[in-house]
Amino acid sequence: MRNLSVLLAVVLASHVSDLFAQDCDGADHTILAGNLYFSPADLTIEVGQTVAWINEGGFHDVNGSVSAVSGESFDNPEVFSLPAVSGNAEGVCMGTYTFTVPGTYNYDCSIGSHAAGGMVGTLVVEETVVESGCNDAFACNYDAAATSDVDCTYNDGTFDLSEGFWLVADASLDPDLDCDIQPAQGVMVQVNDVPGSPVTLVVNSELEDFVDDLVDAGVIDQLSATLAIGAFNNAVFSFCGETVSGDAGLVNITSEWNGEAWNISEIGFSLAPVANMTDGCPDPTASNYDPCANPDPASCIFLDECNDPLACNFDSTAVGSAGCNYFDTELFTLGENDFIGLLDYDDCESGYAGAYSLPVPLAQDSTGGPLYFVLFPDVESFLVENGYDIAAQDIATVSMSVCDTVMNYNSLVIGDTDLIWDGMGFTIDLYGAFIAPDSSFPVGCPDPDACNFDACSHPFLSDDCTYIELGPLATAAGDTGMVTMTELDSLTFVATPGEGLTVEWDSECGELIIDGNTATLVGPETGDCEVCVEAENADGCETESCIVVTVLGSIGDQSHQHWQVMPNPAAADLRVIWQGETTAFDVFDLNGRRVHSTTLPPGSHVLDVSALQPGLYLAGPRGHAPQRLAIQR
Repeated sequence: MRNLSVLLAVVLASHVSDLFAQDCDGADHTILAGNLYFSPADLTIEVGQTVAWINEGGFHDVNGSVSAVSGESFDNPEVFSLPAVSGNAEGVCMGTYTFTVPGTYNYDCSIGSHAAGGMVGTLVVEETVVESGCNDAFACNYDAAATSDVDCTYNDGTFDLSEGFWLVADASLDPDLDCDIQPAQGVMVQVNDVPGSPVTLVVNSELEDFVDDLVDAGVIDQLSATLAIGAFNNAVFSFCGETVSGDAGLVNITSEWNGEAWNISEIGFSLAPVANMTDGCPDPTASNYDPCANPDPASCIFLDECNDPLACNFDSTAVGSAGCNYFDTELFTLGENDFIGLLDYDDCESGYAGAYSLPVPLAQDSTGGPLYFVLFPDVESFLVENGYDIAAQDIATVSMSVCDTVMNYNSLVIGDTDLIWDGMGFTIDLYGAFIAPDSSFPVGCPDPDACNFDACSHPFLSDDCTYIELGPLATAAGDTGMVTMTELDSLTFVATPGEGLTVEWDSECGELIIDGNTATLVGPETGDCEVCVEAENADGCETESCIVVTVLGSIGDQSHQHWQVMPNPAAADLRVIWQGETTAFDVFDLNGRRVHSTTLPPGSHVLDVSALQPGLYLAGPRGHAPQRLAIQR
């Protein structure tokens, strides 16, 4: 149970970070984070630029508040930080930050001893120097003191003009519709929007035919049509904020945005950017007909047209499915998250252990079709690796509807069945799973490592979790995580439990001579093993800290051996014992390509191999026969 809870915690932590991490696309600069590094560690940017951090491996955060080494404030011009995120070789977005105050910013990774290990960085934010200006009074950025128009802006980006405009004659608008743009009465006009030049309209045969049709229909007279076409052909425009200005020779145009369009009363037309309009159904026979929206025929819904038996409003006499409704319940909302659990938990009255569940949100595509589960890659990998292949395949192929208290469940694995709401969720008996929404889980502490762990609580939301304070187990020399000794040596370990805690030592390595918060290992057996200390408070809450010990044979026993690597297989850290002169240590793939190289002085060293993909390699000091090295994660 504990191993499974740890795996679940990793999966959930990954998806919590996915939910809260920002989008790194579009940042001005990117900094890579990995095993004890930020790259580049020193970066100079301009005020207003955005920096993204990408995690290539390990569990790291970005801390621009208080130094994790000294405990003192960085005294940055402004405090910034990004939450901790687990990374991988493909790179995981940790988030972005836009720097608006100039100055020098220092930051580090506050996780564990990463900052003390060198995971620190510096950002210098410089004032942007304006080297030119705009002396055209028609432009949005007019500056009377400027001597050049090279930097003039005629579209400040308040509105997106890239999709063109709907152009409608004011005289053809239906006043009963209460909107100033009615696409069915207008024509779409494209624009020339070149940076540094005024905006112009593209006058083509379609626009000319549209104006001629207005004359033929008696909407406008020939003189008005001639003036309008002349203005369209010759006018230059600037779009600054919500104001449009135009110059067409004898006709000067100024109009303020009214919330829907600009009314150009000088020529009797209104126009609105297509990108600013919401999409809607242009078919008057549809139930959701919207003559004031940007025409989107695919959005039209025709009532009483649902011939899909999976839908809540199935009608066997219908001939279409455009009006099908696949979610019709008041039990929960389609917008909230949903979770699948594969474990019963005796302490949960409902049997629904939220802390041991996985996120599989219910979703619906833009066409309004059947519901489906979003199967995150990490969730799928976890299910497969833990023997729930059937569940993974089922979740990936199912289509559903939720109608009142029934989930109509149709998958390639278990076929077509009905799941009944039991007050908290739905149960899939085939593989003993439950599906429950956000709102069915109470908020508690979902962390199995916390003293107040509540297996029944919401997996992503939590009250304050409480923990035992136990510092990392260290040797008397201050080493943590992984150490090396010989079978003839002894090694002393020091625990740092919080006040009021009792400790218990345990070792698979050999005999421990225990003296309160210290213990000395004597007579260890060669190989890899662990020394652990467990702390417990008066309420029985426990926590543990361990050190991996590599025990080598005595020097006399190993005099014939020049070098060793351990562990093998390795994941991220590889310890190399080298008895020769300083040389290079190389790693080759099985095609003979060198994929990693580092300088290797004599002694015991830990190398970072986290960047290597899982698989088999050949590794060794240069000039010596390499040995096989396996990378596994």
